[in-house]
Amino acid sequence: MRARLYLQRVTDDGYEADPDARVLSTMKSNYGRTGGEIAMKWDAGRFVAEAQPQGLDRMAANAKAERVFLTLLRAFNEMERHVSPNPSNSYAPSVFAKHPGAEGVSKRAFASVMEAMLRDGRIVIGEHGRGSDKKKHLRVAE
Repeated sequence: MRARLYLQRVTDDGYEADPDARVLSTMKSNYGRTGGEIAMKWDAGRFVAEAQPQGLDRMAANAKAERVFLTLLRAFNEMERHVSPNPSNSYAPSVFAKHPGAEGVSKRAFASVMEAMLRDGRIVIGEHGRGSDKKKHLRVAE
């Protein structure tokens, strides 16, 4: 087998907001990149690729996700509610996507901007707790 594609339902913690939505993912490709995704929608008896934001629209969506992420992270840090950079019950993208102040930003978008901001040093990983009970959390870089 030279390539493997998965067509998956779009769910967020077991909740499927749109039963007609699917994501086509490249899981294996000997002659190309893996990890690519295409959003699809059921229409007239077939799945059709949804238009992906390009150029300025994509930049605006990323800027919004970054702005909302940083706003929520600052608010959580002020309340000393720690969110994690690692998948868990306190995983920042999951927690923020469920928050009323998420402004419609998805968990996937939050995860993407979180990785970019960690890479750029705009947010950093800190620790809290004592001894063997130390846990990692995110905070805005100073």
